[in-house]
Amino acid sequence: MREDIIQALQSEVKTRCESPDNFFGEGIYYHIEAVVKNSVFLAEKYGGDIEIVTIAAWLHDIASITDYKYYEEHHIYGAQLAEEILPILMKV
Repeated sequence: MREDIIQALQSEVKTRCESPDNFFGEGIYYHIEAVVKNSVFLAEKYGGDIEIVTIAAWLHDIASITDYKYYEEHHIYGAQLAEEILPILMKV
């Protein structure tokens, strides 16, 4: 697993969670962190790709924490943001 990408993604999410523009407040980071832990547990149990599951879990609320206007359709906007974020992190 590319730990450098995972760490960079975790840092990016944390920074966005700490932003004063984040409607949900810093506490949303703990929700996302819990989703990551549970996702990895389930991937290990059922033979999922841990790297892909970990990345998806870190990104699952990225649109909502970036801009509340994306909340209702954060699953769509989150995919678009992932397309922007992941190529940058792949260069880390």
